[in-house]
Amino acid sequence: MFDPSARPCVPKETLSFAVPYNRFVQMIGFMEESFLITGTWDKVSLRIKN
Repeated sequence: MFDPSARPCVPKETLSFAVPYNRFVQMIGFMEESFLITGTWDKVSLRIKN
């Protein structure tokens, strides 16, 4: 939802992106080596949940 003309159609806290399924599977394979395992992401994650 980076398209400015589509933004009014979703809640302001919503962010999404689209990738082909094969790329998504590849991304999941790299998840354990990504920013998602860092302390910085832990802080961001807590902020998102609150």
